[in-house]
Amino acid sequence: MYEGDGRFPRVGGDRDISEYATVRMNTEAVPLQARFDYWIEACRTMFGSFEFVDLERKNFRAALNTLTVDNLTIAHYVGSPHAMVRTRSHIRSSDNDFYLVILASERTFNLDHGQYHRSSTGGISLLDNTQPFLGAHPEGLDIINVFIPRAVLELAMGPARCLTGLSIDATQTSFPIIVSYLSALIKHGATLDPACQARVAAIAVQLIAAGFAEKVESDAPRSLGGAAILSRARAFIIDHIGVEGLSINDVAAALNISVRRLQEVASAENIALMDWMWERRLQLAHAKLADPVNGVVPVGLIAYQCGFASQAHFSRRFKERFGQTPTEYKVASGLTRAARAAAVAGMA
Repeated sequence: MYEGDGRFPRVGGDRDISEYATVRMNTEAVPLQARFDYWIEACRTMFGSFEFVDLERKNFRAALNTLTVDNLTIAHYVGSPHAMVRTRSHIRSSDNDFYLVILASERTFNLDHGQYHRSSTGGISLLDNTQPFLGAHPEGLDIINVFIPRAVLELAMGPARCLTGLSIDATQTSFPIIVSYLSALIKHGATLDPACQARVAAIAVQLIAAGFAEKVESDAPRSLGGAAILSRARAFIIDHIGVEGLSINDVAAALNISVRRLQEVASAENIALMDWMWERRLQLAHAKLADPVNGVVPVGLIAYQCGFASQAHFSRRFKERFGQTPTEYKVASGLTRAARAAAVAGMA
């Protein structure tokens, strides 16, 4: 039985991140008859168009607290019982293109999204803002959303449209790890310098991706079909990203399926797994070269750590992707950090 996460900041026994928020809003100062409309506009600013159903119109109240850590926005919504319905007619190309990772609380949360439906307390759910969904809070709203740009999450776990609506439950091994890390991120993330924020935000995304990969692997393959195979393939590639010469044959063998079957699944999702692997390697190298922790690490060693057979091969592919050689990018990143530090010192 779920008994609450017990890790997030609390006030009077309830989750409350307002102390760490940079944007705070609530309905307390709004006339009672205008509160629901006020809340609708606030939510539409974050998500896009919705149809809202107020389950307790007589005394509606709600609050929203948000903070940003690098490219992640963390928002805590609390309020009276109500439901939010997003249909295809509501979705616009101009809407924010992101995934939401929803951390439900001790209150019942109903989600109908994609091929999944859940009605329970606790858990971590994946929601795609470009797909229709129903979210209802019959016992009152109390959820924490982590807004992750689509490109950022899909870099970590590949296209996730087939997994939207999937939920990590509180019995899963990764659940307390993810929750503890996000709680610490809320408390301390905004106090870090920009470079450190980028690193800790990237770790948060990797943990979330690992949690959903674990969920997929624990489900029966027949229930997820190609989605399970593809998720396992990506997880194997990430775990072996530094292995030189990793091939699609290795991935298929690890999954105990034929290369043909793996290619069929990837093709159905319009994914070239080996291209995806090289992009992951290049992005990893890009991050390592920019990290001051690796300031004295030779470029050749970084190339090896990221699975490249030679520094020449690494340099060629890196320049094709980013427009600079690895050495040029490393030097430029160092100069940028030095300039930023000088500017901060000058302000002080």
